[in-house]
Order: sequence, then structure tokens, then C-alpha cells
Amino acid sequence: MADTAHPLADTRARSEAGFVRAIGLFDGTMIVVGSMIGSGIFIVAADISRQTGSPGGLLLTWILTGLLTISAALSYGELAALFPHAGGSTFICAKLTRHSGDFSTVGRFFW
Repeated sequence: MADTAHPLADTRARSEAGFVRAIGLFDGTMIVVGSMIGSGIFIVAADISRQTGSPGGLLLTWILTGLLTISAALSYGELAALFPHAGGSTFICAKLTRHSGDFSTVGRFFW
């Protein structure tokens, strides 16, 4: 009879110190947040400061876009609570525009 045990079962049973090959919800969320913040701060800030021409303009731009992002996230959360169905933005577009929710409708809605 072949051994059908999971290959990671042995490593979890051992009490050796080392890395654990597991990413939980918190760890995955922090990786995504770190990537988004890192790319936003180090890549976009140079272009914004070049266009605004002053540190105050850069800070004002960051504050305004932060407020817009928070309001968009809260609005999307409210829509998701209003329509608790599978399909995400496609379902929301179909309900809001009274279309079938095909890809062309979703593209026009978000672009």
C-alpha cells in the first residue's frame, strides 16, 4: 500500500526551529498592503511632486486621493452589502445599469 500522507504533515509534526510554509489571512493582507504602499510611495510620489512643483501640492494631492480612495472603498462595501450575491462588480453593474452584466457593460462602467 502506497503512503498517501501529505508531504507537509511530517514537517508540522517535527519540533525543529525554522520557517513554517504557511501564509494566513493576516500575513497575506500585510503582503498586499505593503506592496501597495511601497509602490505608491516610491514610484508615484516622484511624478506627483514633479507635476505639482511644491511639497504642499504633493501633500494636498495625497490627502485628496486618500479621501477619494476611502469613499470609493466604503461605497463599494455598501454596494456589496446591498447585493450579497456572487459575481462582484459584474452583478452590481447588471443591477445598476439594467443590462445583462456582460464584459462590455462592466468595461464601460469602470472606464
